[in-house]
Amino acid sequence: MNFIIEVFETSWHLLLDASIYILLGLIVSGLLRVFLNPNTVVTHLGRGRFASVFKAAFLGIPIPL
Repeated sequence: MNFIIEVFETSWHLLLDASIYILLGLIVSGLLRVFLNPNTVVTHLGRGRFASVFKAAFLGIPIPL
C-alpha cells in the first residue's frame, strides 16, 4: 500500500515540475495556430516525402533545447 502512495506522490511532483513547460507549449502552439494560416503549413509540410520530413525535423530541433 505504501508503494502505491509513493508512486502517486512521485507522479504528482513530476506533473508539478513539468506543468510550466506544458503550459508554455500550449501557449506557443495556440499563438502559432492564431498567427499561421493552416494552408501555409500544409503547403510546406504536407507535400512530398523527403522535403516535408526534412523541414519538420529542422523546425523541431530547437524544441528540446
